[in-house]
Amino acid sequence: APPAAPPPPRREPRTEFERKVNEINELKAAAGEKYRQAKQCVKKILTEIHDTGGSFEFEPVVETVSDLFDFVCDNENAFSYLTKEIFSYDDYLYNHSINVCAIGTVVAKKFNESFSGLVNNALNTAVAGHPGSEGIPEASFSFFLPDEMRDIAIGFFMHDLGKVLIDKAILNKPGRLTPEEFEVVKSHSTEKGVELLEKNRLLNPYIRNISLYHHAALYAGEDRCYPDVRPPAEIPAYVKICKLADIYDAMTSKRCYKDAVNPVAVVAEIFHRYAEKDRLLQYILHSFVKSVGIYPPGSVVVLTDGRLAYIMDSDGPAVMPITDAAGEPLKKEPDLLMLNDPRVKESGLCVDRRKPPMAPKEAYNLLPEFLKKTVIE
Repeated sequence: APPAAPPPPRREPRTEFERKVNEINELKAAAGEKYRQAKQCVKKILTEIHDTGGSFEFEPVVETVSDLFDFVCDNENAFSYLTKEIFSYDDYLYNHSINVCAIGTVVAKKFNESFSGLVNNALNTAVAGHPGSEGIPEASFSFFLPDEMRDIAIGFFMHDLGKVLIDKAILNKPGRLTPEEFEVVKSHSTEKGVELLEKNRLLNPYIRNISLYHHAALYAGEDRCYPDVRPPAEIPAYVKICKLADIYDAMTSKRCYKDAVNPVAVVAEIFHRYAEKDRLLQYILHSFVKSVGIYPPGSVVVLTDGRLAYIMDSDGPAVMPITDAAGEPLKKEPDLLMLNDPRVKESGLCVDRRKPPMAPKEAYNLLPEFLKKTVIE
């Protein structure tokens, strides 16, 4: 057989928009493979639980989460391409497990870096100039050690495992739950999740605490939180991170009883809900906002000149206009705009914070075909 023809040489991108799309597509392809593997792992766990009455093989979870952990730590923006299915609610539990793991890992990494840096600066400042301090190495405190970070990521991945033992008719009920139904749902963390961990002899405290307390109150007086056996000050920081990731993903995903909410609105709501409650929670909250971004990739915002724009990257942010000033969809590929570019800032163009962000389903219908392909593939 004749030798296979060599692949055509890769064409250099002609525009900044094309370069950015190529970069996103490469990251999405890698994220898509990680996502496929992780989803297979979740399905395998749930099948084993159903078939055995609760037992499952833990080693594939460790391998899957370790792979996800390395991927999102090397590519912090990757969480936005791992968190899929925003326009559908099929297989929600599979997707939610992966999404919370990806988001939570990025936030935990950011919090670990910023809070550990704060402590190290304080320690180094405190001893500077003291007699005998010469030659002492600088402080190297770390809030979470590497092995702890991986255990925490596993806990994020398994946080909702108890839901597999809850009646789907209650989990997917349209409308508000009755008090009796809410008690059943609460048992996914207060009883069922812990039962599964104990049945499989998984005694790791990070995984157990996340499973048990990821709906606990983050500040005194927060309502509809459970269990209430610990005050908010005793809820570990990594559990609080899980709760924020859980809320963010639940609100930005379509369910049988609600549509997805624009990520910009979700970030703002979470920030305002938990701001100015306690000092440690503030560091967690700021790490969440820095990780997810005030304008997360995939959001649709209104610019001050009236155009709707799609957030390509929260760094900048980098936006691509999708309509003209009259709200009509564009027919051709626009230029990519970096809103932090001095020339753009000098023109006064920015996100119009007075205009509410658009709901994802409505925004998706306005996307030009070439961008719809980038969003959903």
